[in-house]
Amino acid sequence: MNCMSRILLISDIHANLAALEAVFSDAQGQYDTVWCLGDVVGYGPRPNECVDLVREQASLCVMGNHDWAVLEKPGIDVEDFNPQARHAVLWTRAQLRAENRAYLDQLPAQPLQPPVTPTVLVTHASPREPVWEYILTPTIALENFALFDAALGLVGHTHKPALYRWQFHPSSAENNDSAQPHGMATVDHLQPRPNHPIQLTLSAVQRLIVNPGSVGQPRDNDARAAYVLLDLTAKTLVQRRVSYPVELTQSQMRAAGLPKRLIDRLSFGW
Repeated sequence: MNCMSRILLISDIHANLAALEAVFSDAQGQYDTVWCLGDVVGYGPRPNECVDLVREQASLCVMGNHDWAVLEKPGIDVEDFNPQARHAVLWTRAQLRAENRAYLDQLPAQPLQPPVTPTVLVTHASPREPVWEYILTPTIALENFALFDAALGLVGHTHKPALYRWQFHPSSAENNDSAQPHGMATVDHLQPRPNHPIQLTLSAVQRLIVNPGSVGQPRDNDARAAYVLLDLTAKTLVQRRVSYPVELTQSQMRAAGLPKRLIDRLSFGW
């Protein structure tokens, strides 16, 4: 996969076609393949069109919790969703074409490890709970780092761009009775700056969890669609934000009778 090292990393599209199209337009010519971290549908007004685009463009896609809920799979009860999200899930079930439902149904719910270098783990929410857990703090990230050994973990679900850097600090104390290194692991929460390339320093003592943020419903007080350009050969990452016609998506949501709160929040990115 050396010829496919430049990856357009997207997540949490949530049936927002205008945002997804803006991302593809903004990233044009800068990627070789597309990886989607789940939640293609839910909340937004264009589920079929977004699944169509992901089916066409993405070489890898995993199951998100909203995808799962729309499919009525066991393990996620739509009654556990807030009223607005529940409304959108039920509406999406009625809209989704059979071929797109079948596509979502075959998406893997368990973490994937593509055959690339550096090693990468791909999942929607977390390695520990692949479709549901929110990695929002260094403590939760640290607990999840203990569950995989890939250099990079790629997650979505929170709708907030983030980098969590795991570092192992070896102890100077000698212990000849154990082959295991002694020391302490720590995790830092880093906030990537849009359009500022980050050199990925990856090793046995430094790993990363990367969250590209949300294409279709950002929740970091920035209404622009979020995505990441990841180059596995150059070991670089660029967080990107791109404006899209929010009013178009909102008018489509109003026409579909989707909840006002879901419509309004797109203007503010929360």
